[in-house]
Amino acid sequence: MLRPLAVLSLVFLLAACSSDAPDESTPDAPQTTSTASTDVPLVAHEAEPLVSADSSEAERDLLTLANGATLVTASSEENRALDLINGNRADRAWANSGPRDAAPYTFVFELLAPTRLTQVGVNNAADQPSPSVTTARSFDVEASAEGPDAGFVPLGTLTVDEAEETLLDVASETPAQWLRFTLRDGQDADAGFIYFDEVVAYGEQEAVPSDDGRFTGIYETPGRSYVELTQDGAMLTGCYTGTGGRGGGTLFGHVEGGVARVSWVDRDTEGVNGTALFVIDSTGELVGVRYRLPGRNLWAGPRADDTVTTPCSEVEASGNPIGAALESAGEVTLYGIYFDFDRDTLKPTSEPVLQQLREALEASPALSVDIEGHTDDVGSEDYNEDLSQRRAAAVVAWLVEHGINEERLGPVGKGEAEPVADNATADGRALNRRVEVVRR
Repeated sequence: MLRPLAVLSLVFLLAACSSDAPDESTPDAPQTTSTASTDVPLVAHEAEPLVSADSSEAERDLLTLANGATLVTASSEENRALDLINGNRADRAWANSGPRDAAPYTFVFELLAPTRLTQVGVNNAADQPSPSVTTARSFDVEASAEGPDAGFVPLGTLTVDEAEETLLDVASETPAQWLRFTLRDGQDADAGFIYFDEVVAYGEQEAVPSDDGRFTGIYETPGRSYVELTQDGAMLTGCYTGTGGRGGGTLFGHVEGGVARVSWVDRDTEGVNGTALFVIDSTGELVGVRYRLPGRNLWAGPRADDTVTTPCSEVEASGNPIGAALESAGEVTLYGIYFDFDRDTLKPTSEPVLQQLREALEASPALSVDIEGHTDDVGSEDYNEDLSQRRAAAVVAWLVEHGINEERLGPVGKGEAEPVADNATADGRALNRRVEVVRR
């Protein structure tokens, strides 16, 4: 598994033009052609192109960190290869290290759960201005149900053009969890550097691993630093340390569908805070990214030795973490409030987080807050502002219905104006869909 290099505001998932369950419709777009081998039964003629990251449909790509996929290994430039599954299809995510780093290049990825694949594909980079630089041309694609090192079955060969998104239709009924892409060559055989942007996969995924206690544990991250997480149902609390176990801060979040979205705040430096997204891979390792704009960094590592402790290891959880954050930082970020697609109707799964917020406000009767709705940048600015206002108002209405005085609450729609993560990535968009609860 790849090893990394290496406030509080209440955040609810507020999709701009998407709900927490993605839109099932696919916009019309020109078709591209994929060239396939015939090792297994395939439909490899005209294939629908990938939908741009500006569409909610892009969130259905199962081969993104936001949907629980992880990079297992890359034969070249492994640290850059993680960006091949960040959902950004215009960032020249990966390039080899130069003429001496010759093809082929192999990349192995793990999906969150076994998946009956319907399409796999590559989003290629645009033409490069230098004669020493070219874009990718052909990929062999394989799938395995056994593991990252065995059992791979050929799906076919993709031949892609510059700046094109090309998909290969797959007709296999056997679920797979690992995908191997082998880049064979570039468009220009004489160029020493080869670029491409993104790998993608679509299909019907089996039930994701049970969320109950899945994230609980201590994980060793680079520089002898640690992340400790405790999962109670879908709620996630914990702490992290800095280099050598010094410094650090607290974590607070929510698990949904095998993916954890959390906020973090530094305990020593006022105003240093951000968001993060975590998954647990099949080996039990923590894999994720953390944001503090403009930065996005890998935050990952294996489970630590049983003798390791952190500042929160021997501290029994007490009180309400939302109330504690509002008292200490004046705002809190919480994930776990869900809405129907493109609407302001709260889903029943939002109840635990809403109850925790209600309890925090009930325990501090003098506290008044603004509930600020935030979206990603998918859709128009005006639409996003209106949707965020309506969804913030829905949260206020729920709190009033459950006994909180309306005069203590103010709904505010911020739309896409104040991102906490990069909207160019799928994980960033997921973290930007939120509501910040701010003490007045």
